[in-house]
Amino acid sequence: MRLEIPLKEVQEFLNNYYNINVVLKNIEENKIKATYFDSIVLIIKEVKEDEVLFYYEVDGLVDLIAKVAHFFLKKKLDNIPIEWDSKTREVTIDLKKIQELSEFLKFVYISELHFVNDNILLILYARDKT
Repeated sequence: MRLEIPLKEVQEFLNNYYNINVVLKNIEENKIKATYFDSIVLIIKEVKEDEVLFYYEVDGLVDLIAKVAHFFLKKKLDNIPIEWDSKTREVTIDLKKIQELSEFLKFVYISELHFVNDNILLILYARDKT
């Protein structure tokens, strides 16, 4: 099954539910630009059923800013389904921890994720009933 979610809806969800005002912009099929304090490019590294692992590349100054931001945002990050490792420059989104998706993910899993135009394209498969 293919599911397309507009980037604008994801932005609104993050803003309304988690009070995070982030701007998302598609760059390539596996890259997205996220702007919160500063802009970073997130590159899809791996998709594992209920988790999406991104890698990000930044220059020295932005890397320093990211590490400082990570330090100050650590408490806020505990309340959202994102695991951020500023040392490895990886961000993991655990979709099971998003209440609105947790029930849905009991029946399907994500096999692929791409950014197409202004949408997130998810390729989903039904889970075994075992």
